[in-house]
Amino acid sequence: MGKLTLLKYPNKSHRKIVSLPKHSIRFAEFIGLMMGDGGINNLWQANITLNAIKDSDYAVYVSKLCYDLFGVFPAVRKRKNKQALVISLASTTIIDFLVSSGLPRGNKIKAGLKIPKWILANKSYRIACVRGLMDTDGCLFIHNHRVSGKVYKNIGLCFTSYSVELIIQVVGIFEEFGIPAHINGKGRNIYLYRAESVSKYLKIFGTSNKRISSVYRKWLNK
Repeated sequence: MGKLTLLKYPNKSHRKIVSLPKHSIRFAEFIGLMMGDGGINNLWQANITLNAIKDSDYAVYVSKLCYDLFGVFPAVRKRKNKQALVISLASTTIIDFLVSSGLPRGNKIKAGLKIPKWILANKSYRIACVRGLMDTDGCLFIHNHRVSGKVYKNIGLCFTSYSVELIIQVVGIFEEFGIPAHINGKGRNIYLYRAESVSKYLKIFGTSNKRISSVYRKWLNK
């Protein structure tokens, strides 16, 4: 963990102690999940929005990751009448640091969402960042495949983003590790159709989200 930084709040008498991490595998994973389901819409707060039911275990993981990286626990709240869980980091120092680390402020698609150069330059960081992206904006799915009248259950992976550059970057990283990927859905979706590709993805990139690993276990059991 990096050095401690005192955060001064305007018009307030107290100061908040936060930590600014060095470049690392865990920070690269955090950048990935922020690029997926996260957003920075003002000067002092970053939000990560997850499914309150399917991602409940992952929300605990993300909250602990925030504490390990920045030395503060985020606020967690459930949106009324919605199955959405919002994890919020409130700190102008942290937000400025995240922006300087490559995360866009405001509309991330219009701002040109892409993997930061410091992550692209390191193999382990590339793996961790893609893991964060897939754990938030990716999913595993089981689909039926019919051959000679017999139905087989196959497994696939889908990742969605409206950023063309990010889609190209992720496909390039998959190809780097010998994982064939297909772009569909007007260039917004990446698919891994073969079970061998999904297995190889999980072996190399792994997952921190039980929503994804549980689907894979379900498929194996079938």
